[in-house]
Amino acid sequence: MIVVIADDITGAAELGGIGLRYGLRVRIASDVEITSEVDLLVIYTNARSMKKEEAVALMQHLTRKAKALHPSLFYKKTDSVLRGHVLSEMQAQMRVLGIEKGLLVPVNPLLGRTVKDGHYYLNEQLIHETSFSTDPEFPIRSSRIEDMLGETNIPVNVIAQGEALPEGIAVGEAQTMDDVKHWAQQKEENVFYAGGASFFDALLHTMHEPVSLREEKRLELATPLLFVSGTTFQKNRKKIHCLSSLVCYMPDAVYKQSLPSANEYDAWCSEIVFRLKKTGKAIVAIEERDEKAEAADLREKMSEVVRLVFQQTPVHELLIEGGSTAFGVIQKLGLQSFTPTEELAQGVVRMKANDKDNLHLTIKPGSYEWPAEWNF
Repeated sequence: MIVVIADDITGAAELGGIGLRYGLRVRIASDVEITSEVDLLVIYTNARSMKKEEAVALMQHLTRKAKALHPSLFYKKTDSVLRGHVLSEMQAQMRVLGIEKGLLVPVNPLLGRTVKDGHYYLNEQLIHETSFSTDPEFPIRSSRIEDMLGETNIPVNVIAQGEALPEGIAVGEAQTMDDVKHWAQQKEENVFYAGGASFFDALLHTMHEPVSLREEKRLELATPLLFVSGTTFQKNRKKIHCLSSLVCYMPDAVYKQSLPSANEYDAWCSEIVFRLKKTGKAIVAIEERDEKAEAADLREKMSEVVRLVFQQTPVHELLIEGGSTAFGVIQKLGLQSFTPTEELAQGVVRMKANDKDNLHLTIKPGSYEWPAEWNF
């Protein structure tokens, strides 16, 4: 069995989708499961949005449990642009596993995310000059890898191809998929592997052959369909704005109050339910405002209204944009385990909810593009 621990649920789903490419039986779960029914077990967390001490404690706990499964590969899925508490979590997990070397390859060249000469680039632009500089929780102020990791007390080495893997944690530079494959081909025992989806794909390729997935007709998503958007990325916000007939934006009264009343939630919920019943589709989103609010508070409010909607009307297809938003919604709905069924695009994976009948969930990172199936 292969075990992955991811720092958010969209990353977990992305790796689950990669597992499908190799014909693996995949389970995505909130805790370590002892089962012989899967080849790839992906554990999702919300560690990226936790306080550092809480995130480290959670990773230690899950790593101890996963260690007992004696996996053939243990992988840590991090954010591809290194948001979160990457080094502290890696260091703690390496101690649990008794491993002294760690290799982190966070890049995703297929999406223009690369590391060169110690700096991170997005489509050949230094990443701190892109929209990632306005991330509400982890704004990126520097493209220098050491600065992005933000842990001055934990040494890290940025290494290029041909350099030996040192003790401690190293970041492998890569600009192309061939560069990523190079790091995967250096695979050796007693090294803790971490990074993005591209590195995991390359590691799997050293262990399994990809399967030929039969070409099928374009997937038709089921209805009633609820789309929940928690992204701050302008390109995706503009797409939602163009679908105004389906959008139920968070009302002012809910946005501005720290504890909205039940009546205010009910009014918002009623609007969403009305659109679901009338058109079979509805979008829940937050309109851009000059007055800023705490990201955690907004996620809680979005998750609460989704819970109310599910109480009032059936939803068979749930689409969620943004990892922290997806985690909040899933917790509110009491969902814990999923079986991936289709990879619609890179990082966009449709899953069957194992805890609820007749519900499929599709999630993606807020910074990723919409697949064709999401263009209503």
